[in-house]
Amino acid sequence: MLYKKLIFSYILIIIIPLIAVGIVISTVTFKYLNEEMKQTAFQTLNQANKNLSKMFDNMKNALLYISMNRELQHNLSLEESVSTFQINREVTSVRNGILYPGIFNDNYSSVEIFALNKEYYPLRLERNNVMSAKIVVNQDWFKKTVELNGKLYWYVNRIYGENLISVSRLVYDVKNFKKPIAVVSVDVEVSKIDTVLSDIKLGKNNKIYLIDDKGELVYSQEEDENFRISPLKDVYKNNSGFRFIKLNGKQVMLVYNTISPSGWKLVGVFSLEELNEKANRLKNFIQLVAFISLFSAILLSLYFSYTISQPIIRLSNRMKEIEKGNLDMEIDEKWNGEIGVLYASFNYMIRRIKELIQEVYLSKLREKEAELKALQAQINPHFLYNTLDSINWLAVINGIPEISKITNALASILRYSIDKGNSVTTIENELKYVKDYITIQKMRFKDRFEVYFDIEEEILSYKIIKLILQPIVENAIVHGLEDYEGKGEILIKGYFEDGTVVFEIANNGKPIDLDFVNKLLSSPTNDEKSYGIQNVNERIKLYYGSEYGLFYEVKEGVTIARIKIPAVK
Repeated sequence: MLYKKLIFSYILIIIIPLIAVGIVISTVTFKYLNEEMKQTAFQTLNQANKNLSKMFDNMKNALLYISMNRELQHNLSLEESVSTFQINREVTSVRNGILYPGIFNDNYSSVEIFALNKEYYPLRLERNNVMSAKIVVNQDWFKKTVELNGKLYWYVNRIYGENLISVSRLVYDVKNFKKPIAVVSVDVEVSKIDTVLSDIKLGKNNKIYLIDDKGELVYSQEEDENFRISPLKDVYKNNSGFRFIKLNGKQVMLVYNTISPSGWKLVGVFSLEELNEKANRLKNFIQLVAFISLFSAILLSLYFSYTISQPIIRLSNRMKEIEKGNLDMEIDEKWNGEIGVLYASFNYMIRRIKELIQEVYLSKLREKEAELKALQAQINPHFLYNTLDSINWLAVINGIPEISKITNALASILRYSIDKGNSVTTIENELKYVKDYITIQKMRFKDRFEVYFDIEEEILSYKIIKLILQPIVENAIVHGLEDYEGKGEILIKGYFEDGTVVFEIANNGKPIDLDFVNKLLSSPTNDEKSYGIQNVNERIKLYYGSEYGLFYEVKEGVTIARIKIPAVK
């Protein structure tokens, strides 16, 4: 039973908390790493956004540079000429004016200027060329650019088997902002995005997609991907965010933000399997450590439970044999620590029990001898009672009542003192004993003092240890009234007070030395003159407790001894 209790205790104290701590640490660490990886995904996508936004800003700046170019503004605002020379001069001037090396570089696929109101400008599409708008006037991108009245229009242009990211703008005459003069377009190959995102580390299963404002895929890191974001309508409601979705049967985290200035969405698709890979490795490591710790804790619990319980079980078995009366059960095994102390104490106890049995046996023999002697000695008090009885009858026959009275009082005192060895009596009997004592003392002192009693009748049946009041009355007579010249008075009061019985013995004789008495009661001495009150105080405290006892005080020259005992029936 002890072994099982110890095992159960170790489980509660060690194993359960260990499991709980392992679970908590594993869960918290997993959540923390997931959150950290989520932030890493956001940072990765934000970095990609910065790189692409820079490319888009360069396209926008190039477009604005072209729109404000002096040669373009001057030549395209002129009245249309039919002269071939004049037309070629204007086209060449515009083309040369916009091809500034600091603005344009190999990143741009083409820069095209479609002149309005210039029907005689070239009608063929050539890269980095200036031509008439007649050739594109019916195309959707051109119409939408014109509708935007000078705002940028971003779109995907698919021509000649290439996918181009294009931005176009309607250009107005700077001298007359109500007069449009051209539509300008700047194109960049979609493949340039790979170069822009080359320094972005995505992981083996993570991908980035570029989606236009119609939900169409503009760029994908894998050409065979058929990925559309259009069903995810909430992506277009916010500039950035994330959500978890299922893609191709796998749970992924989709993170998105908005590229300025196009308004297109950059979408990162991060595999939860890859995101959780690091967290799972750490989680598995923690679980492995927890399992090893748990297994070790169980082994240690079994070992310590066995080493602690077995010596105690052996001790318990020996004690059961002792209950049956077999005292020859000392333990010979040697142990260190508390078990060794228990075994040594057990052996000492056995030896001591044997010694006590021997002592009790001898004590019983001596007790029997004492009883025989006590029976023989009983003749002495009987002889004394018979003698006092004879004196009493002689006093009655000879008409001497004082001798009869004092003899009866003395006999009563003697009988009370040795009454069957009882140490407890009633308050009524104790007061009767005190009255017999006072009777003798009044004859001795020839009525030099009077004694008055003020006792509540309810306390008379309560118990009190014998010979408590008489020594105090004796002390009042001997030390207070013996040398007092006037008429002495003693007042004995008894009453209830808060669950206790209180006696007050007051005398008007010589006041007591209060400091001496208090010191005497707190530090008892071997002074025979003070033995009575010391004995009373010590007996009360030993029998009832330290909160009870004898107390003295002096009020207006009257010495008051107060005895306090519990009210016991």
